Amino acid sequence: MTVLSREWRQLGICHPDLVFTKETFFGSNTTMNTHLASRIAEFITKVDNVLRPLWSTPTTTTTMLDKFVVKCSLGRKYKNHIDRWISFSTASKAKHIALDLRSEPSWFESRYGKYILLLCNLSGPNGSCVKSLDLGYMCLKLPRSFSGITNLKKLKLHTVSISVNDLRCLLQSCALLESLNIDSLLSPRRSSLESLCIRQVLRRLQYLHVRLCDLHMIDLNAPNLTEFEFDDYMNKVVLSGSLKLSEATFASYRRYLTIVHDALDFVLNELPTALPHVQRLFLQLAFETSVRSSSKTQTSFINLKYLNINLHISGYPPDISWVMGFVNLLELSPFLEELELHMHPHGYIQSDPRTVAAVQGRPHRHLRSVYMTGFCSLLGVPELALYILGNATVLEHMVVDSVVRMSYGHTADQIYSVSRANEFVPPSPDEQEMFGTNKDRKYAKEHLGREEFSYILTIV
Repeated sequence: MTVLSREWRQLGICHPDLVFTKETFFGSNTTMNTHLASRIAEFITKVDNVLRPLWSTPTTTTTMLDKFVVKCSLGRKYKNHIDRWISFSTASKAKHIALDLRSEPSWFESRYGKYILLLCNLSGPNGSCVKSLDLGYMCLKLPRSFSGITNLKKLKLHTVSISVNDLRCLLQSCALLESLNIDSLLSPRRSSLESLCIRQVLRRLQYLHVRLCDLHMIDLNAPNLTEFEFDDYMNKVVLSGSLKLSEATFASYRRYLTIVHDALDFVLNELPTALPHVQRLFLQLAFETSVRSSSKTQTSFINLKYLNINLHISGYPPDISWVMGFVNLLELSPFLEELELHMHPHGYIQSDPRTVAAVQGRPHRHLRSVYMTGFCSLLGVPELALYILGNATVLEHMVVDSVVRMSYGHTADQIYSVSRANEFVPPSPDEQEMFGTNKDRKYAKEHLGREEFSYILTIV
């Protein structure tokens, strides 16, 4: 329409949000990998056609932007175009800049190499209006004269290569930073960072997400941090000053991929020390029933009120000793009030006739609510349920559900939670028969449905 009228053309340019993605120009069903070079050339031409009228506009009349987004499979080969777009976004005083150059699919390595972004283009007066920055698939380099992105509040880095010293300098120079998201994909060329230790107080930081990064250790002084998400690519976490940490999420993604099944051992022996003040804890664990985990620390989750475990179970246990690690975890949480245990047993479950008795453990004097899904006859699961029913002295309500509610995925964002009101479509009667949920529900009623538990136990 803007081709027909100069007035309409100017009205179109005045829009505060400029979003250039594959969907913008080609539709959601288009795959960029098909005829990639021609698709990229067409994408660049379309972006330039939209921006060209503004490049010829005097600086004093340049439109003030709220959001500037470019999302396309680009690389170092297209440096001149990308540089020009960044200069335009900063000249237009854009508050929210997103430059995601990852390939499609996201794990596919671009043939054009990573674009190199010199952060001097976004620091000082150039980036004084930038409040959020979302960068994907590029190399970041800080000049010696880097003065920081003074008003930056939100930073996302996806598949970004940056030295640990530059990352430290970048974070220390962003005094208003409230949210930090570092997400690197599994790739041989992934940036290898040994440790990230920042002694300077990050006083404004409230949200921290670190996923799939080769960080041996992270040590931050963030007194106002309230939410932390991470996985087992990181071996050590030090957040001793984060007294306000209300929620943490841990996913054992690496241990699942490499078939190393000691994730629960890490939770038992590292997390109480790393997250002593956490109030709500979400765990995504892959567990092999042949592994025996136990706590070797004297530190407890002294503030933990809510615990959610999404548990992928594999193997055929010879006895019930594998569940003692989870009993240890409950004992390390003496003030726990609410427990969600969502299980996904992988493989065929053999329900051999046996006498089901509760595993042994100490009583819990604060646990009031339990929600267990994926219940089955696997050796150890009914025994753990009986342990909770018999040892939680103030238990008010416990739900045992034989349907597997959790996702097959192993990442933090795929955690199933009743408290978060996840939507779930119940399986059809045929699916229930296929996955044995009717049989497991009957098994639960047979072994858990005792008169003494009738007023607190619901089997669905």
